[in-house]
Amino acid sequence: MRRVAGHDRRSMLHIHPIDHSDSGVARQIHALLHMAHAQEAQQLRRHEQAGAARSAEDIRSSIAFYLGAFEGDTLVGAASLAPDDEPGQIGIAMLCVAPAHQRRGIGRSLVVEALRRGETMAFSVSAAADNAAALALYRGLGFVAYRRGTLGHDRLAMIKLRRDAMPAAIKEQPS
Repeated sequence: MRRVAGHDRRSMLHIHPIDHSDSGVARQIHALLHMAHAQEAQQLRRHEQAGAARSAEDIRSSIAFYLGAFEGDTLVGAASLAPDDEPGQIGIAMLCVAPAHQRRGIGRSLVVEALRRGETMAFSVSAAADNAAALALYRGLGFVAYRRGTLGHDRLAMIKLRRDAMPAAIKEQPS
């Protein structure tokens, strides 16, 4: 995967906004997403990959805000944030990490950076009910389940979680 301008090669893991409207960057995100969806479908024993129909062009033309995680010059993870379908919260629309780079805290680091950038906002995210790793990640960052539903023809059980904005008075207290 190609180098994205502004990336510092010296850092082990670097997270920063990425320009998904650049077709090359959109293709990199799409490749990550494709790997992540294939892996999730296999783990959940599903033939249908939720969200797999999203193309590089869909990513490129998206209104979402994207963060990228880099090791060296390689995009190893990405997250997108977009207005949620419920008013008053931002949705983590996508979080994926290349399978070879998982279990290193990259996904968590992406979510933490998103929360830091939107510290006055409430966030939501949906995860497959059987995806214990994703649910543990989000719960560990203060997200609480508040809705259940299904997705797709396979009726994949989903859980929607929410993390309220931290009140200013709490943020300002010394540790």
